[in-house]
Amino acid sequence: MIMEKEMALNKTVLSVRGLTKKFGNLEVLRGVDLDIRDGEQIAIIGPSGCGKSTFLRCINCMEDPSGGSIIFDGVDIADMSVNINKHREHIGMVFQQFNLFNNKTVKENIMLAPVYVGVRDLRAKKRKNFFIRLANLFKKEKKALLPLETTEAEIKAKAEENAMSLLRRIGLEEKANVYPSTLSGGQKQRIAIVRALAMNPEVILFDEPTSALDPEMVGEVLDLMKQLAKEGMTMVIVTHEMGFAREVADRVLFMDEGKIKEEGSPAELFGNPKDARLKDFLSKVL
Repeated sequence: MIMEKEMALNKTVLSVRGLTKKFGNLEVLRGVDLDIRDGEQIAIIGPSGCGKSTFLRCINCMEDPSGGSIIFDGVDIADMSVNINKHREHIGMVFQQFNLFNNKTVKENIMLAPVYVGVRDLRAKKRKNFFIRLANLFKKEKKALLPLETTEAEIKAKAEENAMSLLRRIGLEEKANVYPSTLSGGQKQRIAIVRALAMNPEVILFDEPTSALDPEMVGEVLDLMKQLAKEGMTMVIVTHEMGFAREVADRVLFMDEGKIKEEGSPAELFGNPKDARLKDFLSKVL
């Protein structure tokens, strides 16, 4: 198993080079480099205001980088000419505040993105077929129509089936038809995680996923994330949970002043920190 994971980690899923981000005169990120490998769990730690969450939001271009490149599936998604929405479908995001739609049921929240993307792509094929048919009226050699392998009803049925499967996985299938306002914080965050999983992402980004939870609810969310780690999900996690980072992460990054000041295995970074600022930080949080 160890050798299999080492082989998987050789493949780089996402590569960040020279990433910068400015808000006016404030430089939040100052030339960040990072390779994220398939099946790797990366924990990012550091003091508040050091750029951790901004870095995460720049990775999937929720914040437009000011400079640098982010290579995902061979494409620089930091390039403003790229259709970022197409690539963002494969980069899941879990937020501090859950970001569930309160006017939709739990099941509808999970189904929303898969149905939207599936129906959008189906309609795009139908539009192309319309123009192909139109062009074929004036051609001797007719161009073949794009195959329509599904229908809108089938897309919705498949999304519903997958949503229920994900809810059963986390033991919340009985909450399928309730609204998020009736759930505890821990339940909301677990729903937010499986909502990200519903798109079968290559990478999931977690922005301090337990920071908005009451202490007794933290464990149920961390347990789900540990399970995902065991299954080989590629994850980048901004967290203040040092015990979790030490237990789950393959690599821990320490950020300060918009830079990665030190990185290494949990044993190296927590057991033998070299950067003076990291030593000071750990002395206050451990």
